[in-house]
Amino acid sequence: MKRPLLIFVFQFVSTISFFAQDSLESILSNFFSDEEITNSYVGVELRNQNGEILLMHHSKKLFVPASLQKLFTSSYAINILPNDFTFKTYVIVDGEIDSLTNTLLGNLIIQTSGDPSLESRFFKTYSFISDLNFVLNKLNIQFISGNIIVSPEINNYQTNSQWLWSDLGNYYGAGYSSHTFKDNYVEVFFRSTNNIGDSTSILKIEPSESTFIIDNDVIVGASNRDLSYAFGAPFQNRRIMKGTIPANKENFPVKISMHNPKLFLKSAVTSECIKLGIEIQNKLLKNHKNRPMDTLLTYSSPPLVDLVECVNYHSNNNYAEHLLMETVSNQNKMVSLDKASEFLEFFWKEKLGLTDFTFKDGSGLSRLNLSSPNLFNQLLYFQLNSNTYIKETFLNSLPIAGVSGTLKYLGDGTPIEGNFIGKSGSMSGVRCYSGYFIKNNNYFPFTIMINNFICSDYLIRKHIEKLMIAIYDNL
Repeated sequence: MKRPLLIFVFQFVSTISFFAQDSLESILSNFFSDEEITNSYVGVELRNQNGEILLMHHSKKLFVPASLQKLFTSSYAINILPNDFTFKTYVIVDGEIDSLTNTLLGNLIIQTSGDPSLESRFFKTYSFISDLNFVLNKLNIQFISGNIIVSPEINNYQTNSQWLWSDLGNYYGAGYSSHTFKDNYVEVFFRSTNNIGDSTSILKIEPSESTFIIDNDVIVGASNRDLSYAFGAPFQNRRIMKGTIPANKENFPVKISMHNPKLFLKSAVTSECIKLGIEIQNKLLKNHKNRPMDTLLTYSSPPLVDLVECVNYHSNNNYAEHLLMETVSNQNKMVSLDKASEFLEFFWKEKLGLTDFTFKDGSGLSRLNLSSPNLFNQLLYFQLNSNTYIKETFLNSLPIAGVSGTLKYLGDGTPIEGNFIGKSGSMSGVRCYSGYFIKNNNYFPFTIMINNFICSDYLIRKHIEKLMIAIYDNL
């Protein structure tokens, strides 16, 4: 008597599964009925918590991922770096402090390690400069007989050769440096009139130590958004600025990339010494590397979990590239920024057992990164089934739809608000999302990648949002 009942239950569950699958397919068909979507290059994949594919369309085709790339970079760091990892910056002296004359008989050395959070706007409660001030003040140093030295003394600032020239002058195109300071950008403050098309004027540049020469072609625009941009190369202190800013603005800030972080860090330390009344005598001393060293301060960055959150929550390119370089270095590999992505690619090819993708950077700024919805869902499933530390660090780093980070305005006021966590990726002609639908405590990996659309980004986002709501309602 039990067997017919089991057959009935099996048939009933299978029927539910069939209709659910059919419903999801119908949702996807409706999505493609819109002309803006039909004319674009689209890939979609949805899985359940067991990794089974529920929905797919061109899910193994290759797309430009934009900032979705950060999911691989942040996951790489979580998997390789120690749980208690922090960047360290040291303040070292190579001479004694004469208590009679309050003189440091040597150099003040700042030894950096590529900490992207050094005086960063994302971590206001951390301040290397404040800690340095405290130490110097406590020691009552009034004279430094030598100089201020930023170590390593080789200026290793570098950008990725696969980034567009038009990106390098802007804040999001700032490169990697072991001396990174203040997010590797400076702010240019503009004044604009009420008249559309008028020229703008530059009021100041901060940090004040900036030596930038700026050719200002920025005019007053009709938009309320900052549509200005900068052209310029690393190590060059000249920037050409074009585009528009809103009308009737006083002290309107525009961020551009810092051309020489090492110089800015040294200038900031020098300024702090001057504020404390410390005279830097700049006497030539014998090679400081042959002198006895004493560490005055060991400054630690925020913990890795917070740095990873900054990468994914704020979609910060600078943090992503620095974490990539540090993770590669942790594997005893000293490479250029261009080469670092090869190790990132190799790591994930081994872990996921896939080969059909290519990585050119850690942040997603390069248009030569190529990956698929299937690849991202493999990553999402891998992280979901990793140990507790890796899983929780990764999940907690992701913005929440309609609530936070770069997903704050995705699905706000709809059923997916608070029920989708993930990462967005966008650049001209590119809009992607990858993350998890959360329903009944189950996590459903989902990735959608759209390339080569010619309508507005806003319209594409609304189409994607509509699709995601429909999928969530049918899970």
